Amino acid sequence: MEALRDELKSIVERLNLSIQVSMDDENNVLKVYTDGADMLKRARSGLRDVLELAYTTAEHHPYWSIAYNAAEILNILLERWDADLDRNELDELEWRAVELYHAIEKIKMDGGMDGEKLK
Repeated sequence: MEALRDELKSIVERLNLSIQVSMDDENNVLKVYTDGADMLKRARSGLRDVLELAYTTAEHHPYWSIAYNAAEILNILLERWDADLDRNELDELEWRAVELYHAIEKIKMDGGMDGEKLK
């Protein structure tokens, strides 16, 4: 990964581009951002991966509902980061928070991945 990052920097310098490179060694991920990508844009980009996981995970997976509703909450917040939330958005956040609560309670009752009930 280090060699790839160094080669990428070399290419960028030859093309006279301005980018930021971020390495996540733990997950073997290399991210390249243009200078126009502030932290909010980076967060929204990362959230797209989380949303894709939530959308493509089978609903019978015990953690699906938590991932799905948490990602949707974050999606609403990041979309409206620099603006006020309206009543419909607040209502949806509240509904999804209740869904999160129910999903967590279900995991406690069903025992999650290993089937061991939590009391």
